[in-house]
Amino acid sequence: MRTDYRMIQIYTGDGKGKTTAAVGLAVRASAHCKVLFAQFIKNGDSSEVEILKTIPNIDYRAFGQGNWILKDEEKTKERKNVSRGFEYLRANCKKYKVIIMDEAVTAVSLGIINDNKLINLAKEIGKDREVIMTGRGATESMIEKADLVTEMKKVKHYYDKGANARKGIEL
Repeated sequence: MRTDYRMIQIYTGDGKGKTTAAVGLAVRASAHCKVLFAQFIKNGDSSEVEILKTIPNIDYRAFGQGNWILKDEEKTKERKNVSRGFEYLRANCKKYKVIIMDEAVTAVSLGIINDNKLINLAKEIGKDREVIMTGRGATESMIEKADLVTEMKKVKHYYDKGANARKGIEL
């Protein structure tokens, strides 16, 4: 069985657990190699960031404002953040064997970037690397071009009853 080729993984869907799965993969991989955990949309204030920053083989970067509902002027700012993130990835990808682009799929579904740009970046930086992308709304084209796709499906969620996100659980 070949293990010398790159893989593109996508964690998507409307269920909870996409970032959590990526964090788990980052922790596991960090025992063997350098990992880049890059978050898009998010601004670095969620709880997983605190633990990621303490693990020696994981480098964490945030490229977002932290807003999920974007007005047109905010989309312009997020496009600049995504461009800055993509430039960082291109310039630094050779340092890492695992590159996680948390919420990059969400950037596509929010109309900040198009799916071809994201997949092309994943292929470009992914030579001999593992690339993991998370977020709601993976397109059919993205799913087709990925090597592994996991869909987190919401069956029931307490948000539907009006519960707020909680620090350490959702944030």
